[in-house]
Amino acid sequence: MTTLKELKDMPMQGQPYFSDKKWVSPVNFEVAGPETSKSIYIHDVTLRDGEQTCGLNWTEDERVEIGVALSDLGVKRIEVGMPVISEDIRRAIKRLVEMDLQADIVTFARAKKADIDFSVECGVKSIVVEHAVNPYTCQYAYDVDTEQLIKRIVDHIKYAKDCGLNTTFMGWDVTRASLDYVKKVYSAVVEQAQPEAVVYTDSFGVASPMAVYRAISELKKLGVPVEFHVHNEFGMAMGSVLAAVYAGVDGIHSSINGLGERTGNVATEEVAAALEILLNVKSGVDISKIDKITKMVEEITGITIPPNKPVTGKRLFWLESGVVVHAKEKLERNGIPSAMTPYLPELTGREDIEIVLGGSSGKASVQYYLDKRDIEVTDEQLDVLVEKIKEKGREKRDVISKEDFDTILTEVL
Repeated sequence: MTTLKELKDMPMQGQPYFSDKKWVSPVNFEVAGPETSKSIYIHDVTLRDGEQTCGLNWTEDERVEIGVALSDLGVKRIEVGMPVISEDIRRAIKRLVEMDLQADIVTFARAKKADIDFSVECGVKSIVVEHAVNPYTCQYAYDVDTEQLIKRIVDHIKYAKDCGLNTTFMGWDVTRASLDYVKKVYSAVVEQAQPEAVVYTDSFGVASPMAVYRAISELKKLGVPVEFHVHNEFGMAMGSVLAAVYAGVDGIHSSINGLGERTGNVATEEVAAALEILLNVKSGVDISKIDKITKMVEEITGITIPPNKPVTGKRLFWLESGVVVHAKEKLERNGIPSAMTPYLPELTGREDIEIVLGGSSGKASVQYYLDKRDIEVTDEQLDVLVEKIKEKGREKRDVISKEDFDTILTEVL
């Protein structure tokens, strides 16, 4: 690989934003403060919240297969489901517990003793106990006022801990409550029940990243690990995760392929890749295995990964524009491999960058295809090829196939 000759305006070698496999924003690191998380654990919710995708239910074997793959991926905690729901879920959880996987197997329970008892029966060591933390949701949906709410949460966390479970408290519908109210409830819960961690949950994706930063910063003052769970109704989920990281969050809840209710949860693969590539923050996840597990879940669910999805979409590493391909070649020759993509596909287990042809292609793109086949053409023939390829691409309103290229090549030569 060509050695980069640095320019005086900006250092590159040895900087956190640049390597032989990535080139991201220097400002990511300039805005980080002493409170910014140095490492993050991922609490994957594919098997519980992911199953709340409308129409999706895991079979017992699928739950076990995905659980094993998540542990192999390197997530720290796997939320495997609600044992109270069904016998097949309980069987799957027991099988995963017996495998003694590297990841912590965690069940999910409402603030009800019966839910917690089923978790104990399954043999897990950790549990998430949840309840709404919003004055209106609690009063009108659960018929409890604030003092009754705090007592209910505290009693059930204590019960779970008395059963020998490492207990995390997760309040939901939290971001639609005032921060003062949330702090009042969480402070009382932490003081009286001493959960191992608390979760700040944006159940409906309605908090802006700046709001999340403020809330996580305040909750960190409680003195226990703080986790963040977010849905993606307004496309802010990943931005909110990064805001939480800058605020010092300890753990992130996420699901493979962003599965979850309505528009889904923030995607595990996006969180792990963004933390490592954008911020140099380790999550324990081996991001080179991302492509494999996301395709596995895609096949099991039948829910297709959108072609333009961040990290895993098939078009992420497609380049068509002649200007982009030309710039890529020039920058690569000067020692910048990740010239026209933020990182190289090998980081996440993907194949090489692909030059595609279509309505925006230029000479550099077409020449690339010709060079791959050791075909020489005159300047005039190259001009004709480019025009015909553009015409075909605009006619199809898509990239052209190799067969299309061969047909055009035959016509011109």
